[in-house]
Order: sequence, then structure tokens, then C-alpha cells
Amino acid sequence: MRVLGVGYCTLDFIGEVDRFAEPDAKVEWDKLSVQGGGAAATAMVTLARWGVDTLFVGKVGADARGGEIVATLSGEGIDVDGVVYQDGAISQVTFVVIESATGQKRTYFTVGTVDPLTEDEVGAQMLEGVDVLHVDGTSSSAQLKLVKLARERGILTVLDAERVEDGVIELVGASDIVVASERFASQFTGQGSLEGMCKALVERGPGVVVVTMGDEGAVAMEKDGVLVRAPAYPVEVVDNTGAGDVFHGAFIYAYTMKRELSECLSFACVAAGISCLGLGGRERIPELAEVDAILAAGW
Repeated sequence: MRVLGVGYCTLDFIGEVDRFAEPDAKVEWDKLSVQGGGAAATAMVTLARWGVDTLFVGKVGADARGGEIVATLSGEGIDVDGVVYQDGAISQVTFVVIESATGQKRTYFTVGTVDPLTEDEVGAQMLEGVDVLHVDGTSSSAQLKLVKLARERGILTVLDAERVEDGVIELVGASDIVVASERFASQFTGQGSLEGMCKALVERGPGVVVVTMGDEGAVAMEKDGVLVRAPAYPVEVVDNTGAGDVFHGAFIYAYTMKRELSECLSFACVAAGISCLGLGGRERIPELAEVDAILAAGW
């Protein structure tokens, strides 16, 4: 299996302190992790660690930080030949501060001065040998172009839907699978119930719809209209940054392994839950055997 992820990538500085600093005060980190981030990017890292042949296409500045961002992907064995470097641009970065005493976190970020991917920067050549295309709704016009090309070639397309924007709305109807946050599903459909949200999304075109709900788990529906549920895997959360991205990678893995929809949900919920035991989305991505052992034990 070969999976192409297209979307946002960044560099995450994630630190833990006992208490947030008061104004004008300084607090020393208890822990600090520097790692790559971004929804589609972390989903590809998840798959790469499980032995899947992965590629990533995104955009960074042609600066030192852009090189660091790409190195967090190439270092995982991900093909980054399609990454675009923008001359003169300042690359994106994110800072996350976690207060261990309360579990609360504060996130600060900048997208820098990097422009979105354009339609001219992506093309059919990127889809050669690809079985699955995963997009995250950023650079939506470029992603829509690739999704349409992928559908013409029989490539499975998966959308991570987080924000209700014009381009993302069109992506919903063009994708085979839509994995949406509960907020997106509610805003997009205007429905109040999970079943209503899923039915309304399925009616837009996708063959499979998943709605994620954080610590309340996830639900899914296919064209048959049957709602499937899976609870969140219970852990003592250290940091939930990137957990949804791990969920997306895990769901893609299970689905392409031809598992039942309920099994795909449970598999993804367990993987996402375990990822919350470390800082950031990539520190504690579980081994495949760890996830399967939990499921085999009857969770």
C-alpha cells in the first residue's frame, strides 16, 4: 500500500510546566519536546512507523526551519520529493505549553509567510503508484484538484474535515471517506444528533463518514445508514496534541486492511488514546502490536 498525504506541516515546540507563568514571570520547563506537526503530516508519520510506504506534499519556506520541518518527515522514511520550498518565506511554527497540575494547555502558532499550495504546484504525477490520498482541507483548491484526479484513477480519497470553508465544502462531496470533527459535522450539516450529522454528510457523497468526539470516542456510517460507535480508549492524558492526526492515520490503516467499520473505529480510538501518553502527536505513536493486543484482549 502507498499513501500520499497532502496538507499542512509545521515544527512543534511542546513543553510541560507545573503551573503556567504569571505575567512578567519566568517558569522553567519540566519537559520539552521539539517535533514535527501538522494533521496530514502526522497521519503519514503514523503510517510510516507501521511500515506503510508514504509520501507527503506540503509547503514550507526555503529557510532553516523549513528544512527542519521536512527533516522530521524524511527522517521517518517518508518520501518528501513533492514538498514545495517558497523562496523568501518564513516557515510555520507552533508552541504548546501544558500545565501538568491541571492538564490545561495553551497553544501559540504562526503560519509564517508561506503561501498555500497552488493548483500549479500539484499534478497527476504525484499520484503515480498511490493507493490512498489523504488531504487535510488546507490549500483546498490544490487538494480538490488532486482529489478529483485521484477519483478518476480509482484511488481512495480521505478528507480530514476541521473547518467549514468554501473549498472544504466541495472536498466533502468529492471524497470517498470524510473524517470530521463533531464541530465541523454540526456546523456543516446543521444537525443536532450524531446520527443526523452522519446521514447528512453521507448524502453529500462520501461512502464512509466518521465523526470524532475527543474523549467521547467516535461514530461512523456507511451508505446503509447504520450508525457505528466506539468509545475513546481511556488513558491518563499527558497531551492530546495530534491525537486526531494519529486517529486519521490509524483509521486509514485499518480500513485499507479490510477490517469491519466498527473495528476500524476501535483501532483508531486505541491508537489515538495511546498517543496522548506522550508530548505531541509523534512521541507516543503506538506499535501496531500494542494496539492489536489491546483489541484482542476484548477492549
